[in-house]
Amino acid sequence: MRIHYRESEGGIEIVRCFGADGKVELPAVISGMPVIRAAAYAFSDRKAQEEKDVLVCETEDGRLFRQQERLLAGEAVESVSFPDTLEEIGKYIFYGCRNLRKLSFSDRLTEIGSGAFTGCRSLSRLEVRFLTGGKSCVPEILGDLWQRIDAVFYEPGSPAPAAYLVFPEHYEEAVENTPARILFTQHHGSGNNYRQCFYGKEMDYRKYDDLFCVAKAQDKTGVLTDLIFGRLMYPAELTGEAEEMYESYVREHGAKTAAYLTDTGKLPALKEMSRRGLWTEESLNAAAEYAAAGAGTAERRSILSFLMNEKHRLFPVRKGKYEL
Repeated sequence: MRIHYRESEGGIEIVRCFGADGKVELPAVISGMPVIRAAAYAFSDRKAQEEKDVLVCETEDGRLFRQQERLLAGEAVESVSFPDTLEEIGKYIFYGCRNLRKLSFSDRLTEIGSGAFTGCRSLSRLEVRFLTGGKSCVPEILGDLWQRIDAVFYEPGSPAPAAYLVFPEHYEEAVENTPARILFTQHHGSGNNYRQCFYGKEMDYRKYDDLFCVAKAQDKTGVLTDLIFGRLMYPAELTGEAEEMYESYVREHGAKTAAYLTDTGKLPALKEMSRRGLWTEESLNAAAEYAAAGAGTAERRSILSFLMNEKHRLFPVRKGKYEL
């Protein structure tokens, strides 16, 4: 990758990136100085003109793939990983990045320019590394986006997530009441409610869990299932009451939940159902039949094998006893 940058008293500002891979991972240090800022329009293809007063840094892989090099901006950007040193991103930095799906950063990122995520309709995953506490810029990012976003939180030195939170989509629709000649706004999805689960930029897990009744009324099975297993498998500050609420939903909707997990290949969540004793005989039978009906891929066959083993283990067929 080739990076255009500037030097300042505080550190390095990233101006532009060039490379062959749309998965961008920025270095923490350039020329012995920390990378602390990404400039306005750095990953946007809507920039009026390119800047000339820049320095250039080239990584080793950039030299290897120089012939395939392109400007990493707009639709060419698929994911961006900011270093732990980064503190600020400029305005409209991702303007028009319609294929941007994942953004990774630390809680040291505190300043976000206006319009930073304009047009980022595919962004669906935020990975946040907590280094200094529990506060982050996640609520600001969520406030700019209407689609479902999964936020994954990591504690220092741990490769496994501390929390996995689903923030459902939400949108507004103008509905006309023709006889009364008025328009009123109709809200869809529970996403707006879930985006209010922060206090002083810090996650309020209790408030998040309390909103499940709203999600049940407005969101689909897939969203609810991912939300539930995100909390059960990575139970940051999960109360016993909330845990039982989520488990009760899975027990009640076991077949439907398992069908979604089968379709999306989420074997770890199916194993979590077994670990927690959430299967009923009826739901497990239905899940096995559903998996068997479409067991064409290796992933699907693996799920079917697991479900059949669980079926024999949890609900074995009792042999009849005959007397002469």
